[in-house]
Amino acid sequence: MSFKPHKLAATAALLMSSSVALAIPFGSFDSRSMAMGGAGVAVGGADAAPLFNPALLSVAQDKDDFALILPTIGVRIADPDKLLDSIDQFQKNDYIGQLNTAITNLNAAATPAAATIAAQQVSTAITNVSNQLTTLSNKPIAVDGGVATVVGLPSKKFGVAFYANAAVATGGLFKYNDATQLGTLANNSQLCATDPTVNANACTAVKNFQTTSLTSGINFKGVALGEFGFSLSREFNIAEHGVAFGITPKIVKAQLFDAQLKVNSSNQSNVTGADYLAEYSFVNFDLGVAKNYSNGWRTGFVVKNVIPQTLDFKKAPTPGATPVATGEQLSLKPQARIGVSHANSWSTVALDVDMTRNDPAGFENSTQYVALGGELNAWDWAQLRAGYRVDMVNSERNVTSVGLGFSPFGVVHADLAVAGNATEIGASFQLGVHF
Repeated sequence: MSFKPHKLAATAALLMSSSVALAIPFGSFDSRSMAMGGAGVAVGGADAAPLFNPALLSVAQDKDDFALILPTIGVRIADPDKLLDSIDQFQKNDYIGQLNTAITNLNAAATPAAATIAAQQVSTAITNVSNQLTTLSNKPIAVDGGVATVVGLPSKKFGVAFYANAAVATGGLFKYNDATQLGTLANNSQLCATDPTVNANACTAVKNFQTTSLTSGINFKGVALGEFGFSLSREFNIAEHGVAFGITPKIVKAQLFDAQLKVNSSNQSNVTGADYLAEYSFVNFDLGVAKNYSNGWRTGFVVKNVIPQTLDFKKAPTPGATPVATGEQLSLKPQARIGVSHANSWSTVALDVDMTRNDPAGFENSTQYVALGGELNAWDWAQLRAGYRVDMVNSERNVTSVGLGFSPFGVVHADLAVAGNATEIGASFQLGVHF
């Protein structure tokens, strides 16, 4: 049996190694934001402006002149039905290996009696394989990961930041596609066991069966988006109130993938990444607004990916052929989020609410988050953070988060965040410089 858990990890690593950036759902792997439940539209600084709200460049503290993230690194895995454990058990049981052995024994049987015994072994092995694949069927898994870097120069008159963001969002679903052919094989093995001489044709069909013909496996589907751009912002006086407006023009490279890791992955040796990739490039932009109030409050609003895009998934009809549209599409719709925060010298609280639903990249459901978080600041040297993210579409996706920050002299910043629930875990690390 050649389908093992490390192959799943290798597949995820392969997908994440592409030139990509996460845009589904809203947000990024910014460590401070992750620790605070995902809030960032009204609480982030110049370093987070391109990732959450470009207007933040012009509402930063007056003492802030420069911000650098190098880098933010994060990963998330969701396994709600314990697919990885089930695959591990499937591999340990090695039922496909047992089926191969039984078929080999049937081919080597020199007498009708030996053929009967071997055919019975084949029948038992088929039942075990079918039962195990049925157990795996329709179990999902999701893997996201990303890295980002930002250089920001905040200013009320003219704030600017440059950024590059790279990540992947992928979902997998195990599909049991072999019930019919295993059922036929089971019938033939039973006929062969009943009378190998009379049912010689059934025995021959069993002897010629190749487990490499099994097509069950994990269907991986997702999107890889590479973003590179810059944010511009300025504070305007409107009715004697300072309101900051920001825009982030960006170049986006999209890679959609729709691939399958089969039970016997050895039969995919001639399949390359180009067989299931669809590549697109386009220009898009984000728009943001933010306002500071004299009592420590701040509000923010952002629309990301203002220009909607509809992208086709593609697959090669045969290995090495030119991929063609499968009929399935991914919609990159505008994403709107509103936020509010309050900060003083020792604490910060923030609340973000998605105004739109976010389409999934793979086989997951849509999401629509409410993010709530807080931060305690110890003399600008250390920060303790916690948060909670609510999914208004699916309560099982609610996530608790915690994080730590270390910022000696208030200049160098190292941040770590962990977020998760019973079936999902994510982590992020960020290193930066602010002054």
